[in-house]
Parts: sequence; structure tokens; C-alpha cells
Amino acid sequence: MKRVVIAGGGYGGLRAVEKLAQNDNLEVVLIDANSYHFMQTEVYGYIAGNRYIDELAVDLSLWCEGFKNGKVRFIQDRIVGLNPKEKELVLSDLKIEYDYLIIATGAKTRFPDSIKGLREYSFGVKRLDRAFGFRHRFEEAIKRKLDGDSKKVDIAVIGAGLSGVEVAAEMGYMLKRYKKMLGGHTGEIKVTLYDACETILPGMNDSIIDASVKRVKNLGIEIVTSAYIKEVSSDKIYFENAKSRDYTFMIFTGGILGNSEFAPKHFEKNFIEQLKVTSTLNIKDHGEIFAIGDVAEILDQHGQQLPPTAQIAEQSAEYCAKAIEADIKGDKIGPFKGKMYGIFIALGGRYAAAEILGFNISGITAYFLKKVITLVYFLGIDLRANTGFKIRSKKMV
Repeated sequence: MKRVVIAGGGYGGLRAVEKLAQNDNLEVVLIDANSYHFMQTEVYGYIAGNRYIDELAVDLSLWCEGFKNGKVRFIQDRIVGLNPKEKELVLSDLKIEYDYLIIATGAKTRFPDSIKGLREYSFGVKRLDRAFGFRHRFEEAIKRKLDGDSKKVDIAVIGAGLSGVEVAAEMGYMLKRYKKMLGGHTGEIKVTLYDACETILPGMNDSIIDASVKRVKNLGIEIVTSAYIKEVSSDKIYFENAKSRDYTFMIFTGGILGNSEFAPKHFEKNFIEQLKVTSTLNIKDHGEIFAIGDVAEILDQHGQQLPPTAQIAEQSAEYCAKAIEADIKGDKIGPFKGKMYGIFIALGGRYAAAEILGFNISGITAYFLKKVITLVYFLGIDLRANTGFKIRSKKMV
């Protein structure tokens, strides 16, 4: 029986497990440093206090136990190395051999070294503990206003890509909701969205940008573009091309860095530490090793890099599962043909903007479409975890 090891319990890792577990001739092992799967695409709601933590995280051990006949094994451990010649993944407490390896370790927030103080004074969104910390600061600000504190609160969101816009919009919406509770104090809390580009959501089509700008401004959020930040202190943001601004606390969503520290030096990477892969998502000269999702630089059929989204992570995972099954049979499949079929941007409350198969939608319709897709995904992993819980409970009786 061949063993497939999946390194990383994110969107791509879980989809790979689901597909590979259907093959009775494979042993599947999932490894992650965390005990839970983190739904990063929904973090904006949690940060703003509009989601609960159980809507973001699912226990990986229970989820893996939800597969029939104990087919999937979960190991919670940190990956510290990889020996391709020996076909073994090195963990902090043990080494595990593999026949095939899927690297799906995702990415972390990239804090540019060129911006002094950014890492020290800002929160990221790629880790649950960092999101928890920012939520605590946001709710603490609300509590102070309830207690009558009149001191201004300036919340800075640095990076107006997808995550930054969603976080800023949700906070703006929640402040609108709190208006009756906080009265005149609501105006003392301000959210500002900063980006170095000339517009928010750079690279997206004009319809989505226009709908998002309109919605964000209606929520009372200030947009500052062409903002070249050079330094951050505990309470000020310093710019290359403008006067400094005060802030109370900050979240940074300006970029990612691949979680590939454990990879051997001869594995090629791009400037943000993403592993370079072939058209079949393999590491060069290692047909048994695949890299998918945010940790990989994945190109489309025209040589353009595909965005690091959950959608591409899941597509690449499904491709790897097919490639592995074909290789075992002595067959080969064609190159990966990933494609973005649509994109959704949550814009606070029951409002979103979307591009689906070339059509642009905004408002409550886009919100409900996004909600359905998210709900279907969450119910799938939640039901699997519930099954695992029942199986574990029976073993304990």
C-alpha cells in the first residue's frame, strides 16, 4: 500500500485528503502544526466581532477520524525538514516516510523589512491567534466607549487587497450597528484603509473596484491610496510622500510569504518564498513531490501566476490526487489547468461584490451567493468532524 503524506491542513490539504481517502489502496497521513483547520476566508467577520471562533476552526483529529475504517491518520507536529533522497519528512518529534508528498503548508503574513516597526506594531490575519488579538483590541475599544471614554480611536488597515477591504468593511458595518448603543461615541472610532497602489483591490476589474469603493465609503471608512509607508511607531504611521498620521492599533494585510522554511536549499523559490513547481505541480526533478495552494507559485496555461486563493488551492489538490492515482497505475495526466471561475468580496453585513464567469454582481444577491458557498464548505467539514466525534465516543465506551 502506498503512503501519501499531506503537509498542511488548509483548504488544499483537506481537499487532497478527501479525494485520496476514496482510494482503498492508499494510506493517507495529514500533518499540521496546529490542531485545527483555520477558515481564513471568513476571518474578516471574526475580527470585527460578527463571527464566533467555532465558525472559523474545526478540529483536524476529529475530522480525520470521520473517514471510514480509520483510513486517514492525523499527526500534530511541526515540520522542520525534508529529505527527498530518503523520501522522509522530518518533524520535530519523528520522521515519517512517504511514497508521495503533497506540500500544502500555506503562507504567513509578509511584513516587509523596508517598513521599520511594521512587524512589531501590527497584527496579521494568517494566524488565528493574531486575529484573536486584533478582535480583542477592537472589542476593547467598543467597551471603552460604552464606559464614556471620549478619546479618539484610529484603526489602521494596511493593505487594500481582498483581505484588507473585507476586514475594513466589516468593522465599518459593525460600527454602524453599534450606533444606537454608543450614541455620539460612534464617531470617535475611525477606520482608515491604506494602500500603496493608486486604487483599492489592485488587479481586479473596474466594476468590483467601483462597487467596493462606494460601499466602503458609505460605511464611513476613509481610503488613502498611493500611501508609501516608511516606518511605524507605537502610535504613528510615517509616509515617504505625506505627513505622518496617528493610529491606535493596526492590522496588516499587505502580502504573504510561503511557509517553506523546511524545504531543501535546491528547491527553487520565488521572492516571497513560494516553491516553484512544474506544469504538473511537481517540484523539479521530484515527480513524487507536489506543492499546492499558497506555498506554491502556480502558473496558468499562459504563464501567468494564479492568485493564492482557496479556490486555486482546492483545484490544485484535486489535480494532485488524480496525478498520484494515475502514476500508481503507470499512467500520466496532462498539465494543471487552474482557472479562477469567480471571486467574492464581503463588504460588511449583507453586502458583497462578485465576479462570476464574467458577470458582475453586487449587493445582497452577491452576499447570499457567497454565504451559500461558505455554508456548503463548512457543513462538509463540520459533518465529517461530527462523524469523527461519534466514532471516538464509541471507542471510549
